[in-house]
Amino acid sequence: MGYKRSVNALPQSADVVIVGAGFAGAATAWALARRGVTNAIVLEREVALGRYASGRAAGLGRQIAEDDHTTALTVRGAQLIRELPVWQPSGGLYSFDDAAHADAYAERAKRFEIATVMGSPDELIAPGWPQLAQLRSVRVMHVPSDGTIDVAALLAVLTKNLRIELGCPVQRLDGPTVMTSRGAIAARVVVDASGAWAGELVGEPLQAFKRHVFVLDDDNAPPTPWLWHLGAGEMYMRRDGAAVLASPCDSALSSAGHQDPDLVGEAHLRKLLDEADSMLAGAPITRRWACQRAFAEDRKMKLGRDSNRPWLVWAAGLGGHGATAAPAVGERVANAVIEALSS
Repeated sequence: MGYKRSVNALPQSADVVIVGAGFAGAATAWALARRGVTNAIVLEREVALGRYASGRAAGLGRQIAEDDHTTALTVRGAQLIRELPVWQPSGGLYSFDDAAHADAYAERAKRFEIATVMGSPDELIAPGWPQLAQLRSVRVMHVPSDGTIDVAALLAVLTKNLRIELGCPVQRLDGPTVMTSRGAIAARVVVDASGAWAGELVGEPLQAFKRHVFVLDDDNAPPTPWLWHLGAGEMYMRRDGAAVLASPCDSALSSAGHQDPDLVGEAHLRKLLDEADSMLAGAPITRRWACQRAFAEDRKMKLGRDSNRPWLVWAAGLGGHGATAAPAVGERVANAVIEALSS
């Protein structure tokens, strides 16, 4: 553990109090430290890092997202993560069942100067993913510069030498004064980076959706680019040692913290694989878990200063792109924090 967990009482005051030590909160503190802001403290309700979405991420380093707003952050985030010992080059395959959808992604990649190769399923899926050779796909885009991310290692790098108080839930905000289970901290700026709980402290909660991830026993293929099918029957998968990590990309509205896997998620995955005539449809499941993705109403990341509370900065609504986008999110939020400190 590289972060500094204090055994002393909480400080009475701090320039910046960050609520939440997931990707958004850790990356914000990391970026602030790089900018020379040291009087900051991160408060985490759990007794360990990564208990929720950040620590349960599938680790796909996907740069081209569903809109330009998110893609700007994932492209920049990937650029920064490649400088850290947590990125494994693998490439990514984006599969489409609609040619217009594929063209939109190709144009977005071009705008962000990300090299791609467009081809057919026979050319790009069948060689590395014979288990999905019959996937209902009309176009496939290969992004060679995509990769996979060791999410535990990324959290460790981002939190190295930070002051993080674990087991310290925030109970409420009295303006910029943060009331915790261990006392109050008078802050100049508060960063809401509390993931699925984001916004609850100010009465503007985000929506959280549960998604399942499974590890299927399968040792018939070598490591290959991960595959994300975008369209009807959306799902993604990547190699995980001598197994396949897969998600049916389900999205069930749920309360914050509700991430227990269920049989509905498993049935959803089995159905998608069966419809794709995949030999993985009957593969044994060796691990299963669920996590949550939080979204603002406009489905864009909620980053920056609050329009009604000059002391509040948002770092929320990462929508499942937290691993890839984290360092870029940290940079953007840190800029907003420094602006707030200067005003």
